[in-house]
Amino acid sequence: MNRIHVLCLAAVTLAFAFPIRAIDKLRMVSSPAVSPDGSAIAFAWNGDIWVVSSKGGTARQLTQHPSDDRYPSFSPNGKYIAFSSTRSGTRQIHWLPTAGGRPHQITYHTEGFRLEGWHPDGKRLLTSITRDHYWRHGERFSLVPINKRGPEKILFDGYGSYGEVSPDGKRLLFTREGERSWRKGYRGPRATQIWLYDLVKDSFKQLVVEQEESRWPLWKPDGKAFYYVAERNGVGNLRERDLATGKEKQLTSFKEDSVMYPAISKDGSTIVFRNLFDLYVYRTDGKSKPTKIEIKNIADSGLVRKQRRTLKSATEIAFSKDGLEVAFISGGDLWVMDTELREPVQITRSSTFERNPVFSADGNAILFVTEHNGQPDILAALRADPKLFWWQNKSFKFSQLTKDSAEEGNLKLSPDGKRLAFTKGRGDLWIMTPNGKDAKLLFKSWNSPQFNWSPDSKWLVYAQSDNDFNRDIWIRPLDGHRKPFNLSRHPDNDYNPVWSPDGKMIAFTGRRRSDETDIYFALLREEDHQTGSRDKKLKRAIDKMKKARAKKPSPKPAPKPVPAEEKKPAKPEEKPKDEKAKEKKPEAKPADAKKPAPKKLGLQIDFGTLSERLRRVSIPNTSEGSLFWSPDSKRLAFTAKIDGKSGTYYIELPDSPRPKLLNTKTGTQARWLRTGNRILWLSGGVPASLVGTAASAYTFNAKQEVRVPNRFREAFNQAWRAMRDNFYDEKLGGRDWNKIREKYVGMAAEAPDGATLANVINLMLGELNGSHLGFYYRGPSYSPIAQGSSWSHTTAHLGVRFEPDHKGDGLRIRDVIKGGPADRKESRLNAGEVITSIDGKDVDGNTDLTAILNGVPDRDIVLNVKESKKKKAKSRTVKLRPTSYARIRSLLYEKWIDDNQAKVDAESDGSFGYLHIAGMNMTSFYRFEEELYSVAAGKDGIIIDVRENGGGSTTDHLLTILTQPRHAITIPRGGGRGYPQDRKIYASWHKPVVVLCNQNSYSNAEIFSHAIKHLKRGKVVGVPTAGGVISTGSKTIMDLGYIRMPFRGWYRMEDGQDMELQPAQPHYVVWPEPTELPAGKDTQLQKAIKVLRKEVKKHKAKPELKLIKSSER
Repeated sequence: MNRIHVLCLAAVTLAFAFPIRAIDKLRMVSSPAVSPDGSAIAFAWNGDIWVVSSKGGTARQLTQHPSDDRYPSFSPNGKYIAFSSTRSGTRQIHWLPTAGGRPHQITYHTEGFRLEGWHPDGKRLLTSITRDHYWRHGERFSLVPINKRGPEKILFDGYGSYGEVSPDGKRLLFTREGERSWRKGYRGPRATQIWLYDLVKDSFKQLVVEQEESRWPLWKPDGKAFYYVAERNGVGNLRERDLATGKEKQLTSFKEDSVMYPAISKDGSTIVFRNLFDLYVYRTDGKSKPTKIEIKNIADSGLVRKQRRTLKSATEIAFSKDGLEVAFISGGDLWVMDTELREPVQITRSSTFERNPVFSADGNAILFVTEHNGQPDILAALRADPKLFWWQNKSFKFSQLTKDSAEEGNLKLSPDGKRLAFTKGRGDLWIMTPNGKDAKLLFKSWNSPQFNWSPDSKWLVYAQSDNDFNRDIWIRPLDGHRKPFNLSRHPDNDYNPVWSPDGKMIAFTGRRRSDETDIYFALLREEDHQTGSRDKKLKRAIDKMKKARAKKPSPKPAPKPVPAEEKKPAKPEEKPKDEKAKEKKPEAKPADAKKPAPKKLGLQIDFGTLSERLRRVSIPNTSEGSLFWSPDSKRLAFTAKIDGKSGTYYIELPDSPRPKLLNTKTGTQARWLRTGNRILWLSGGVPASLVGTAASAYTFNAKQEVRVPNRFREAFNQAWRAMRDNFYDEKLGGRDWNKIREKYVGMAAEAPDGATLANVINLMLGELNGSHLGFYYRGPSYSPIAQGSSWSHTTAHLGVRFEPDHKGDGLRIRDVIKGGPADRKESRLNAGEVITSIDGKDVDGNTDLTAILNGVPDRDIVLNVKESKKKKAKSRTVKLRPTSYARIRSLLYEKWIDDNQAKVDAESDGSFGYLHIAGMNMTSFYRFEEELYSVAAGKDGIIIDVRENGGGSTTDHLLTILTQPRHAITIPRGGGRGYPQDRKIYASWHKPVVVLCNQNSYSNAEIFSHAIKHLKRGKVVGVPTAGGVISTGSKTIMDLGYIRMPFRGWYRMEDGQDMELQPAQPHYVVWPEPTELPAGKDTQLQKAIKVLRKEVKKHKAKPELKLIKSSER
């Protein structure tokens, strides 16, 4: 690391590139389908539908549209292919001839459809829809007619996925539950189950239930058996299972990667599936093993291999010392420009994202971090022609300053320009010279500190977290002559310390009271702290008086008048040269004398009581951030929203901490120059400056060309490295992480689009068999809505649900959703009433309501309503403003809560309360605390429901309520037993509790369930939780998306077991049947009531403590 390695002197710039070639072989295709005779395969690739022979060969592109087309399915006669597409704005189903042609749209409901396949009769499609059937897991199987618009007919009122109608059309194979398909090796209650539904008998049968995944059931043509993928020991293989006997035989024997997304031909001769990146064909006659097929591409598929774009915003900046030039990161590349002409010059053209640009002290280098093949390092960019300004250069030199596998970042140059501080790895802090020499580790850390230099370059102040995740402010000398000093010493978090330019103060932000962040500062010298405001006023008064009344020097007497002839200058007498040399030069007059050099700052820190000298700047109802000092150290600027006005404010320290508005503009990476009193910063994504109230933005237009395969390769490398360095288990699930990279990185570079890149990265993540994982691509929107428009047609919801079996005219109302548009006084509808027309169009059970209800979101709809289905019933007209399906689903959640509370109240004779916690967040917590009084006050016991709770962070808040120690009882004169509520942190509950959980209780909801059981606070009823407990954050991957970052493990106190893949086990396990919950039958809740009844009986049997007054002793 100590030697400088010159990478290149390029005619253009730094460029880590791999050769770009056309994609002539299609891999990572998705959702394959097989023709009825097994001769052809349809699939989706790069957002379009393609067809190829089942023997492989050249693929034929069937659709070509900027939208996302996927899920193709052959009709039973093989003449048509149905598929889903976003070309109308939401995912709708279309069909077209297999030979090619114009697609025809079949569905129109804007909540969308997922295509499952064709019904054997060839007249209908099996789809999966999410409407208003339930607040959670609302997806339902629905049959949609092909040749005419008709109503959606659901098969049963329960959730499921991957449905397959039997050849005789009387039964349905489907799955329930399931982890993400790319995850390897999951074992637990969320593992996919295979079920059978009998459409004739309206009955269910559970076929395959294991601790590991059982996916993708496919019927054999005779309807007596089915195929499916059984994941055992982490790898999924194809199996055949007899429906009557349950006997199985394994058909494939892959050892490393699973069979995925299988599809079967109608005649049963051919099964196609994907294994890793490629399609395989399996002939069911058993005469051969699965064969990998090669798919060639000669079509002009519109594949983008190079992307050209105009950049107008930056993510990071670095101004030169004088503020006349600015280096910045835009589009991941390093650029430089001046602040007048503003024509950006591209310094790097790498495939990754550069970051942390810093000008060297002499302005001759720009230091920054780049990476290649997943390895980040610090580089220095140098001008090819140092005589020219940076923005006048067209080529640059690059020197490599570090070379190791750890990630460097957070570059900060010392004020004297002699040392560079930076972080490495998880958060180790290092320093070295700006040319890469004399690297030294200052301290190791598992998390990245926030740090700042002292003005004399001899100290660092930094914020660092301990193992309890408490972040304090520390002061550390570079020479190590004393131990680091904890300045803040507080159990709450402190952030972003900044050292004043005169070296006398350190300021930072901290959370001390509630969730509000305040500014804190310390005077480092004892004498400054002891000098009170009167002392300072006294000094200013004396200085003012002395200056005003200082004795003025006596005026010099006027020179005597000189005669005119004497005014002519006399010719001086010539002196010998040697005498001239000896002659002393006259001393410079005071006005011409050079200014004395500024004294070197003698920084003084009196550590004795320093932590006690902290002062708080309290600005009510706001949280301050982005602190930076004025050059004279008299003002501390920060961003805040004060009295409703956002902007940049300042306070005068230490004596006038009252905030004053500097400007309504805000920015980051701010630097306040002494010259011109200018602030330089990044504001609104643009380099900018601020002088007083005048703001200037240095806008730019930068032309960039990106090589997509190289960018995708480096995005994968970033995601791979993020897991290597940050995944909570440093053993990475026992996987050889370098081999995992080799396995996937090539395919990432071949990905035709961002969605495929995401699939490749997720396959890599799946190797970890962990929860809280996933890469989320932030790609372009495929919506065809014109730019600039702000709305689209939506399917309106009237706020009522209809009886599906109603015969005759009109639509009979089954129920009115509380809080919806039909629950208002001016537009009230009632259960049992019949709607006969909508906006003047007659409706009945055969009407496709989307033909009427699709339209502008905010509009009135006129209904004709009969009081009953009788012919002579009275009719009335109702004008109603509809709502969205998403809003209705949120109201259905409230309905579910109301129904459960009513059930518990009825079955306990009013003695039990019921509270559901939707998420482990503060909004849900505050609702729980409120309902602990409004719903549970005076009750004998409560049921706490964390089913369908996805987690968060509030378990300890809840336990504070449920397990608060009791040390005393109070009784006021004339009152009863109790305890003052204002002495508690939260309201408390000491009576019996029963907790409900299920397979979808996740993360912090699982921690809560574990805790209730471990602390013996109550009984747990339901289904084992998911087994997904890791604290997670996220990391941005270039400008392509973000990856979830599970970094902290949780372990049970009783046995030290990792809660990951270790579900919380209920005392009583109860699995519901598929349609029970939507029908209002909750067997888990019924069990919880029975258990709570026993717990309350035990509690009441305990003797009451006898209280003895002092006068009664």
